[in-house]
Amino acid sequence: MENTAKDYKKLYQESLLTISQKEEQIAAEREVLAQKEEQITQLSFELDKFRRYLFGSKSEKLPVDHTDVSQMSLFELGTTQEQQEGLSEQVADLPEKKTPKKRAKGTGRMVLPENLRREDIVIEPEGDVSDCVRIGEDITEVLDLIPAEFYVKRYIRPKYAKPNGEGIVTGQLPERVIDKGIPSERLIAQMTLDKYVYGLPLHRQIDKYRRLGVNIPASTVSDWMMKGWKHLVPLWELLKLLVINQKYLQADESPIKVQDKNSKNGIHKGYMWVYNAPADKLVLFDYRKGRDKSGPKEMLQDYSGILQTDGYSVYETLFGSRAHIMLVYCMAHARRKFVDALKYDKEKASAVLELMQQLYKLEQDMRDEGLSWMQRTRRRQQEAAPVLEKIKEWMREHAHKVLPKSPLGQAIAYTLPRWKGLCAYVQHGQIEIDNNLVENTIRPLAIGRKNYLFAGSHDAAEMTAAMYSFMATCKKNNINESEWLTDVYERIQSIKHKKLYQLLPNNWEKYKGLTED
Repeated sequence: MENTAKDYKKLYQESLLTISQKEEQIAAEREVLAQKEEQITQLSFELDKFRRYLFGSKSEKLPVDHTDVSQMSLFELGTTQEQQEGLSEQVADLPEKKTPKKRAKGTGRMVLPENLRREDIVIEPEGDVSDCVRIGEDITEVLDLIPAEFYVKRYIRPKYAKPNGEGIVTGQLPERVIDKGIPSERLIAQMTLDKYVYGLPLHRQIDKYRRLGVNIPASTVSDWMMKGWKHLVPLWELLKLLVINQKYLQADESPIKVQDKNSKNGIHKGYMWVYNAPADKLVLFDYRKGRDKSGPKEMLQDYSGILQTDGYSVYETLFGSRAHIMLVYCMAHARRKFVDALKYDKEKASAVLELMQQLYKLEQDMRDEGLSWMQRTRRRQQEAAPVLEKIKEWMREHAHKVLPKSPLGQAIAYTLPRWKGLCAYVQHGQIEIDNNLVENTIRPLAIGRKNYLFAGSHDAAEMTAAMYSFMATCKKNNINESEWLTDVYERIQSIKHKKLYQLLPNNWEKYKGLTED
């Protein structure tokens, strides 16, 4: 009997041990399963982002043609006249000419600018009106365009012999960007604008010139533009000095491909570090060979003020502990993290996004009302600060309730450590809630990358940086880029050194047309 009891006790203990082992095994398997689920979520998230990157903007779908091309004769690839006539009959009737109806109040046509030249075409009524009295006229304005054309400017300088053989006098040629060169300053300016404003690569410019009747080799166009740029170097250096002396800068960076025979496949990946100065409406593109900290370290070594950036760690490493620099972060970058998480956890991500939307609505309302920076500071402290506190508390509450590698976990992990910098804008009405102003400035560079693909050399990349800087600054100040660049090319060689600032786009409108003292 005693042995039986011991056997039962032993069996019971073994059962408990087995159950404990099973529970440990189940717990371990659950942990492995959770890790796999987290990994699957992360991979799905990355795959979705990759798909959106590749295919997000391509929504066109073409109808499927099931014709067996292999069975078609070469002569069937076109259409016969009979087919064209038959297809023409299938087209809807041409619209009948209707009498124009009187437009409703407030829905008139676009007003054409008064500064445009008017060309009058008088259309008299049909028939004899000699016995009629003219009582007025109807005027209809139609916007038209004269295609671009090349023409040759001839500078004719009569020669005069002084009496008594004292010599010969002639008029003096204006100063030229390219002394004794073929292109005018306006032509060099237009070539530059076509590339850096309109994203037109040189080979397409050359095709355009050929259609206009002039053949210009690509190397010649490139040489003209480079010589024009060299005249702008002093203005470029002045722009740099003015930007780093601002008290509020927004910074971002973007890649650019550069031809370099010493790099893999002959292409080097460089970077444009972009600095936007909202107060004086200045923009600076600074080309560097890499994305490491050397670029902003050199450019901003003497900077003192507010620096607004995205979450790139280089800025925190360089400037996070500097007493004379206040690092402010971009709310739009934090918001995008939660937008990315929306697909995977709509309820939780929406909770944060709805609060962030309140912050952006306040910013829009203040812009619409045209508030001063002091008024913006008060409104932000009254209305934005409580919303920001709700967002912070929500993130703290949910930080340990979501998988760290999930999209929502990553959004919280990105945002919480930067919270102080994200909220700094509330105390300073002069600064913006996000970095969108500088991001918008980079868009022409992105368009250019798609069109001309790369800069021809590191020197060309530096010229590219300067031109994007000038063009972006023109845009910020609503300056016509063509008029500005042409005028600068014509005046920069003769302007006094201390008056160089007058040629910058933010000052140009005020000083253009003034003669030197």
